[in-house]
Amino acid sequence: MNYEVPSLQKVEEELIRYYNLDTIKKVEYLGKSDNITFRIDMIKGKKYLLKLHMGAKSKRYIESELLWLEELETNTDLKVQTPIRNINNQFITKINDHKTGDHAYWTLQNWIKGETLKRQPTDAEIEKLAHLLVTLHRNSLTWCVPETFERPYYNAENLLNSLTQLKQLISLHAITIDDFKILQKTTNKIESVIHSQGKSKDAWGVIHSDIHESNYVMNQGQPSIIDFSSCGFGYYLFDMAETLLHLSPNNREKFITYYQKERKLEGDYTEVLEAFFIWAVIRNFAFLSKNRNEHNELAKSTPFVVENFCRKYLNGERFLFN
Repeated sequence: MNYEVPSLQKVEEELIRYYNLDTIKKVEYLGKSDNITFRIDMIKGKKYLLKLHMGAKSKRYIESELLWLEELETNTDLKVQTPIRNINNQFITKINDHKTGDHAYWTLQNWIKGETLKRQPTDAEIEKLAHLLVTLHRNSLTWCVPETFERPYYNAENLLNSLTQLKQLISLHAITIDDFKILQKTTNKIESVIHSQGKSKDAWGVIHSDIHESNYVMNQGQPSIIDFSSCGFGYYLFDMAETLLHLSPNNREKFITYYQKERKLEGDYTEVLEAFFIWAVIRNFAFLSKNRNEHNELAKSTPFVVENFCRKYLNGERFLFN
């Protein structure tokens, strides 16, 4: 689809039409990537996030993300981007582009106030982040997921697909053949770990899968998780590994300690976390590889990952806390 960015006037008109928002102060265009996003400021100070979902994502796929957000708002103490139903009591509004004949699914959510961290979190912030993750996982353990829930699976196939995507960088001279071979060997070992985990209720469920430093915001020392667009079925330890990517080794250890105060990790979780940590790196690299502007950075980052994570992992050396 070639859905064009609508004018601010059209956005305002459709919000009034489908959501009865007739006291809009300002519509601000935020950007276009997988979605087109706007921030909606109301006269009395209320703010909303408007998303125009493009591409091949089905209506059920989009709605499933919003169902979990509604569940979290209802049954946890988390402050999330709660979805707003339209005048037809639906999460999703279908808007046609009269110029191209295409359509986009529009969704409206509450805006979460806060700022992303430009530094490592403090001990108090790490403890609160760990509590957020425990709360998510406990909710997933007890939530009766609807049969219509349609989200991605973070499994061995996801790992192998990411490696296949990275392989394309060899011909583009963004990574070397030698580094790719190490990544491939590492992936084979991680795949065995994934298969050994099984999918018991305590290990596998609905996860956010993308809680990095840009997907939680701080407001007066209190963190809130945002952007659930990558949520799906996966291992709780994978959710944790993604969060650990952006913490220093010392803070990773603190995060795990705080997490275990509320939810105990079983078995040799460090070994699994290290495998999933590298898996999260590979997945992130695969995502970035689709953008040519990221290739120079990947050319610099890949040798570091190979040397400091992959080789150590293959040699049985622990690296997560060093």
